Amino acid sequence: MRCIGCPTSADGFAVIPSVGEAGEIRFYCDPCARRDRVKMRYWDGRDLDVGGWREKPDLGKSFSTLVFGFEDVGRMRSEDLAPVLGWIEDAELGAALSGSAPGIVEKLYALLPLDRIARVKGATAAREGPATAAARELFASVVRRL
Repeated sequence: MRCIGCPTSADGFAVIPSVGEAGEIRFYCDPCARRDRVKMRYWDGRDLDVGGWREKPDLGKSFSTLVFGFEDVGRMRSEDLAPVLGWIEDAELGAALSGSAPGIVEKLYALLPLDRIARVKGATAAREGPATAAARELFASVVRRL
């Protein structure tokens, strides 16, 4: 993923509260996290050192930290999701979406061209490809790598 503040790769992410149902996920690099003073974690769960916040380690409910999973896709910005979809094959996407919350399905379908939506729906109906849990983990791992 790309940092929200600059064109470099993001080291981690923060959940910005009161944007969407449970907050919006925004990706940050280390320098931008220090500038914006967000509390974050790296993808493997280690806390990201954000400088001056050491004196105030408890930010309360203003920022949440978490390790990304498939269920968080619904809180990602569309511009961050678009490159992920380019790395996921139709059968894998169909398996990941099988039984997913309607909001996630709608959000991802909105980013796909009509012909690809038909292929993904066909893969979901035919139950081709990996199991749902494996496909969701694959999707989350692609987000972590980008």
